[in-house]
Amino acid sequence: MKLARFILLLLFIFSTVYSQTDSLQEIRRQIEILTQEIEQLKLGEVESETPYSPTRGLGAAASKVYSLKKTGVSIAGYGEVVYENYAKKLDNDTTSKKLDQLDYLRNIIYVGYRYNDWILFNSEIEFEHATTGKGGSVSVEFGYVELMFSKHFNFRAGMILPPMGITNEKHEPSLFLYTLRPQVEQLIIPTTWRTNGFGAYGEILPSLNYSLYMVEGFVAKSFSDVNGIRGGRQSGAFSVVEDFGFTGKVDYNGINGAIFGASFYRGNSGQSAKDSLGTISAATTILSAHTEFAWKGLEARALYAMATVDQAGRVSKLAGKTIGSEMNGYYVSVGYDIIPHLVPGSEHALIPFLFYETYNTHAAVATGFVKNMEYDRTTFAYGLSYKPHPNVAFKIDYRDNSNAKKTGNDQWNIAVNYLF
Repeated sequence: MKLARFILLLLFIFSTVYSQTDSLQEIRRQIEILTQEIEQLKLGEVESETPYSPTRGLGAAASKVYSLKKTGVSIAGYGEVVYENYAKKLDNDTTSKKLDQLDYLRNIIYVGYRYNDWILFNSEIEFEHATTGKGGSVSVEFGYVELMFSKHFNFRAGMILPPMGITNEKHEPSLFLYTLRPQVEQLIIPTTWRTNGFGAYGEILPSLNYSLYMVEGFVAKSFSDVNGIRGGRQSGAFSVVEDFGFTGKVDYNGINGAIFGASFYRGNSGQSAKDSLGTISAATTILSAHTEFAWKGLEARALYAMATVDQAGRVSKLAGKTIGSEMNGYYVSVGYDIIPHLVPGSEHALIPFLFYETYNTHAAVATGFVKNMEYDRTTFAYGLSYKPHPNVAFKIDYRDNSNAKKTGNDQWNIAVNYLF
């Protein structure tokens, strides 16, 4: 009897301990579930798959805040490291003064916050060239509040990206094939171009979308002969706004895989500057037309842009350089993913590509000034982009850089891009 009682006591103790252990495991499981739910509340509830697709006029990662289904924070970003190797001789057989360089060009953080189903904040913070101690910088690329009223009308205010061309709004490097941004969209359309302003975007008709903003104007005295209007950007920092500008875009995407668009900017750039003839208005106009196409591994882009500066002679004297009264350029790129033919079903991509652009910041100059033929430039590039993941790219290309003065400096580049 004593032995039976002892066995029963052991069984009772064992069952109690087992029950408690099972309860502890259940408690741990519940704590883990609660922890995950708390993290979701902190970061916002996002759709099951990250929507890495450009939307609402922005790049893929920049659009992440729009995927939040509840109040919360979104975090995304991108970056690029670029190696540039220059030919030792120019086209005229003289020695090149350019040194090869390896640069952590950009690391970008997007931070957004969704207040409710119709109000959000979105921002881009850019770290350039790795450190501010060696010429790098930290800048806000955009930061705006948006009120989403309907598919036809939505309002943005703050620092925005003017909706010009292709790359200014969609400048994430994983979205294009080549190692460097097109010069046409750096000098004629001064990408990345950011301004303080406000405006609206939406859908006019099915597949036909618009953007229209009022923004700070350029500063004409900072225009350049070689870099065109690029130096006139104010970038939202203590901007002088004696002169405002207007910018807008129309895009049509009703054909599967294709986008056709046109954009404009118009505004005075004098900002109350004066000379012996009086106030300089320096009305500046930028016009652009573009197309994008993607179908079964084929990727193509084309863009034409032109800019004009009124009173270019007076602006040239103000800037101390010969400023073009007209600047123009275009580019075309095409690539094709060959992986489906080599490894069917693979998620990787291997894309040989071709790129051609020509641009001239001295297409025309004011009477009494002389064009510099060196500013009539052309680049032909061919290369390869390998994507082991849609958001990671390794690129290499060779660039034949030439100009009408025959002082072009050829180069080859390697780039590492990422998006998250």
